[in-house]
Amino acid sequence: MNDKRIELKYQLDPSLALEVKQWARQHLTADPHCETGDSYDVNTLYLDTPQLDLFHQTGVIGRRKYRVRRYGCEAQLWLESKSKKKNEVQKTRSVGPEQEVLQALIGLDDIPAQKDNDSTSTPWFGDWFCDQATERQLRPTTHVHYRRFARMNTEQGQSMRLTIDSQLHASPATEWEVASEDASSDRSQRVKATPLEILELKFHRIMPHRFKELLREFPIPVTGFSKYRAAIRCWNLDQTISIFDSTNTSPANLRSNQETLTHA
Repeated sequence: MNDKRIELKYQLDPSLALEVKQWARQHLTADPHCETGDSYDVNTLYLDTPQLDLFHQTGVIGRRKYRVRRYGCEAQLWLESKSKKKNEVQKTRSVGPEQEVLQALIGLDDIPAQKDNDSTSTPWFGDWFCDQATERQLRPTTHVHYRRFARMNTEQGQSMRLTIDSQLHASPATEWEVASEDASSDRSQRVKATPLEILELKFHRIMPHRFKELLREFPIPVTGFSKYRAAIRCWNLDQTISIFDSTNTSPANLRSNQETLTHA
């Protein structure tokens, strides 16, 4: 499944995020993917090269993200690649049963044997992901965990979606295991990546009138944010990269928190 759309990203303090959520509940409908109410949990395993080319935005991988995602406690996994240029996002996704996906991903650790099998096997829905992961030497790097508030609507035939990600935490990758939110999940290694909440406005072509109203009504600063880079920053893999991607500095009352690791 291929998708291309505009994504605008903003960082909100919790009080402003609460106001935006209240506005969204008045003007948008709940996303049908929500388990209950208008929120759901997301766990994402990010891949990178041994040199952290994605983190540093260098090398072959550059700005294209490769990740394996689970929603809530679902027994299926999404294989995704995502690139962004001038706010336009292009995403490729495939989904399949957890055990089937993990078996293929674990096979990436034995490339010669996998290639021999591929020559005689039938095409698999995740072949594109495995081929690109092999070509770019991508391996599990870190987990990102958060709670997503999601509302949506249509305007003049165009779909629009508003999400706010909160409780953003990071944890080390454990080979190809993808975290879940079931009762038995180990949360002891999760650390808080940011005290802020991440607002995303998603639409095709032209910004919807509703979103223009939102940006006029609330003092929402123009910023950028990378969940992956924030997660890497938590584990001090590179002290020189700030989790705040925009040229704006973080709010004064939050600067003292940037180096604090808070266990969930």
